[in-house]
Amino acid sequence: MPTTTKTQATSTSPEFSPLSIARMLWKRRRLAIAVWLVISALTAVVVQRLQAVYKAEVLVLVDPQRIPENFVSSTVGSDIADRLALISQDIMSRTRLLKIINSYNLYPQQRQRLTEDEIVQQMRKDINVTVEHSWTGGRMAAFRLSYQGTDPKTIAEVANRLAGLYVAENYRSRENQAEGTVQFLDNQLDEAKRSLDEQEAKVSQFKLQHNGELPQQENSILTALGDMRVQLQGAQDAINRGQNDKMMLETTLSSAESEEAALVRSLQPKAHGSALLIGDSSRPKTNVELLESKLQALRTRYTPNHPDVQEAERELAIAKRDEQVELANAPKPSTNSDGSNANRQAASGQQVVVTPELLRDRERIAGLRTQLIATKRNLEAATKARENLIGQIASAESRTNRLPIVEQEMAALTRDYQISQANYKSLLDKKLAAGVATDMERSKKSERFNIIDPARAPQKPFKPQRAALTTVGSIVGLAIGLLLGFGLEYRKQELLGEWELPFGTVILGRVPVIQMSHDRKALNVS
Repeated sequence: MPTTTKTQATSTSPEFSPLSIARMLWKRRRLAIAVWLVISALTAVVVQRLQAVYKAEVLVLVDPQRIPENFVSSTVGSDIADRLALISQDIMSRTRLLKIINSYNLYPQQRQRLTEDEIVQQMRKDINVTVEHSWTGGRMAAFRLSYQGTDPKTIAEVANRLAGLYVAENYRSRENQAEGTVQFLDNQLDEAKRSLDEQEAKVSQFKLQHNGELPQQENSILTALGDMRVQLQGAQDAINRGQNDKMMLETTLSSAESEEAALVRSLQPKAHGSALLIGDSSRPKTNVELLESKLQALRTRYTPNHPDVQEAERELAIAKRDEQVELANAPKPSTNSDGSNANRQAASGQQVVVTPELLRDRERIAGLRTQLIATKRNLEAATKARENLIGQIASAESRTNRLPIVEQEMAALTRDYQISQANYKSLLDKKLAAGVATDMERSKKSERFNIIDPARAPQKPFKPQRAALTTVGSIVGLAIGLLLGFGLEYRKQELLGEWELPFGTVILGRVPVIQMSHDRKALNVS
């Protein structure tokens, strides 16, 4: 029976089965194959006409520092990857890339229709930097720099040029960073030196102002204070002895003068063979005359610079001065009971008999007066010494009382000075280390980039992948042909076989397919 369209009953049949799809595709197999072949041919032609793009690659090794870091520490402490990123930003700048583009006449066709910024952006896309880490996955060990273009020789030269820029820029940036570190440390060291000088000046001025009451002088102050107290006690003892000697000499002198006066009164003027007359050449000598005789005798034996001669001169000068003082302060001679005195008698020409006893008494009185004068002088010197010692002891005790305050102020100054000194020493050490590191950078002994595999002109293009693109185009063409055939058959809504009938439908018979031709009809039984 003839093939009929699907009825309402078939609308409830399940989705197309694989047999239906295969039947539909088989019926349109010629169309699918034709479309497949056409699209495959077009794809092959288009792929063959695509411009070949080549890629040149340079391997740059990160050569570590050649001098052990235990001996010289580098002042460039940034991470290699970070430094590489900064160098890339500098090299990928518009100015540098335009210079390379003009040097190698890159992108000649694009430069006719694109702006400079677009050309630079295109070159940035064509440059690629890939980082390679060490086996342990830690620090960066190397990086690969690649550049792609249409001319193999040119792209190799450009890649090597870019790699050389990376090497030179890394060296320049490290050296600049090291020199910048040294310059910074120089400025900081100058500031620290000025601060240290100021602290030293403050400490020196403080020591000068508080000399004698500094904490480190405490032991010497206490020792000197003890010595001065001992000396004060000695001076007091000397004063006590001087006062006792003075009292004793005054008493003795008073008694001697009384005895002399009594002896003079007891003597009457008379002629005696053994008597001596006042005004005679045999009268008793005074203390000044005795000292002059002694000095004259010493000068005959010694030179004027001899200590005994100088001591005798000093004693003579003191005796003369004391004699003048006594004469100025001496009372007028008293009148004797008979209305006369020794001076009047001498002046009137009366003679007074002088016995050896009277002579001895007068010499004794002169000696006692000299001793009394010396004792008074020593007592005055001891008193002055005691007053001086009392003042010195009070000053020492005042300094001792001020020691805690001075020590606190000195501790604050010393702390600031030590901080400035430590800061200066630290900066000086860092400057010396930075100078050595800078010399290492200049001598290229530090970490650097080393080109170990320069770029070579590639022999095969990097893209397009012609075989892959042709295969993909062929597969896409086949898929389009199959979809087109399936779509055309699906639009007919024809019953393709008994498998499309609802489940349980009874098949009564099969009708053969009748194909019609232009000249005749043929009957084929399927």
